[in-house]
Amino acid sequence: MASYNFAEYGYSLKITEKSDVYSYGVVLLEVLTGKQPTDDRIPDGAHIVSWVNKEFRERKREFTTSVLDQQLIFKCGTQIQEMLQVLGVALLCVNPSPEERPAMKDVTLMLKEIRHVNEDCQKPNILGNGIVTSSRADLHCSSFSKSPVLQ
Repeated sequence: MASYNFAEYGYSLKITEKSDVYSYGVVLLEVLTGKQPTDDRIPDGAHIVSWVNKEFRERKREFTTSVLDQQLIFKCGTQIQEMLQVLGVALLCVNPSPEERPAMKDVTLMLKEIRHVNEDCQKPNILGNGIVTSSRADLHCSSFSKSPVLQ
């Protein structure tokens, strides 16, 4: 059985917006990793949240290949940066401290920004002088550099 439970539920038995944000973060991790929250393929029977955090801490250089679903990389290999940005949002959502999790409206805005910025990155402007630019993309493609995944 999949576990979307958030840490604070065990002692408060209270469901809040922040607990929904946690559950949504778990869903994002499932999509990106191709694994269920308590998947048999996760070493030592760890939960997906603790596994992703451990992989990040221990394998910074190989993090992309150790965590992201290989089939997803194969199908969408050119969008690895976008996948890592979404992974950063997912990790914000599953922060152990409910107060530090973003509001769901902020999660939505972050995901829309990732999509919008990456669309800009893929649609460069060509100036009359032959110079290729991508105005917003140049400024925003690292907009999630503050996320724990990309630091």
